[in-house]
Amino acid sequence: MRRFLILSLAAAALAACTPAPGTERVSAGETVDIASAGAQLSFQRAQNGIVRPLGYSPALQAAAQAHAEYLSRTGNFSHAGPGGSTPRTRAERAGYRSCLTAENIARGQPDIRSVIATWMGSPGHRENILNAQVTQYGFAQAGSVWVLVLARPC
Repeated sequence: MRRFLILSLAAAALAACTPAPGTERVSAGETVDIASAGAQLSFQRAQNGIVRPLGYSPALQAAAQAHAEYLSRTGNFSHAGPGGSTPRTRAERAGYRSCLTAENIARGQPDIRSVIATWMGSPGHRENILNAQVTQYGFAQAGSVWVLVLARPC
């Protein structure tokens, strides 16, 4: 009886470690430190009066990673993806129901700090990062390509 109880408890503990369907971890790319990216984005926003930090979204991460890999693999450099997909349609395909979607792409920066600095120096990219209406993000790298997807769920 005692052995059965111990085995049952062990099985329950292992089951608790198994992600629920739809919540599996998504690759964060080659070298992207998601926590660092989120902290740096939130710092930029706070410096500009947007106090609420961005939340991380696994679905937006999947959309960002897929687009980064597509751009790296094909050599393209565009917000248009396979089949003419848009940032919003890629987020939806990844399971994110978006009321607002924005995307920043970059190529060639050596690290997160550099790519965010590049985007903050570009009016359109800066506007996306500082948009107070977006609440979540996904941030990915593939090769020399970086993709940031920002959104607000419906």
